[in-house]
Amino acid sequence: MVSFGFLRRLTGHLVISIVLTSILNIVSPSNTGTAPYSLKVKKYVCIGTPYKESTLYSCKSILRRNAPTLVQLTLNVPKLYSNVVVKVMMFYKFSTYQPFMITIVGNACEFIRHPPEFGIEKHVYGVIEETAPELLAPCPIGNRIYNITWYLEERHAPKHLPAGEYKIQFQLTIQPNVTLFAMDVYVVVRNVGIVSTFITK
Repeated sequence: MVSFGFLRRLTGHLVISIVLTSILNIVSPSNTGTAPYSLKVKKYVCIGTPYKESTLYSCKSILRRNAPTLVQLTLNVPKLYSNVVVKVMMFYKFSTYQPFMITIVGNACEFIRHPPEFGIEKHVYGVIEETAPELLAPCPIGNRIYNITWYLEERHAPKHLPAGEYKIQFQLTIQPNVTLFAMDVYVVVRNVGIVSTFITK
């Protein structure tokens, strides 16, 4: 018989795979190198402050002319944690932002302990490793101050994404449902050369 522990670990790996695939839909490069639309990050907003177990010293969304919007943040996580849950949610703006396709929860430490070896998951891991390697430090995590500067480039856009306005929400939590960090990313996708009926004015 298959042990409960094995099934639990397998389920955890499946959840992480889904999380990574979801992130890929936002940040993975197009296979063709071009996309039939433009993607622009409007702003990054750190949410849910003040946090109980961490201290957000700064969180700045910086608009730049002819360059992607970037976020600069400084977060102090004074304690060590061996189990951190990552939650990714995607919202599409109709009259207001409504849940859209993705609401996924996974164990971030398990993902770091067992990096993916092939396929989409390996590519996403590579993007994170290149752009924010400090986030992939082995667990336990914490007992440090994180200084992060990050931005989403248009070249990271997937091949197919409906035009419109999106909000992508990231949360890092510890049990019992205590937030270490949370951020909303506001993204606008527009068709190139085509007026989309899906764009909310």
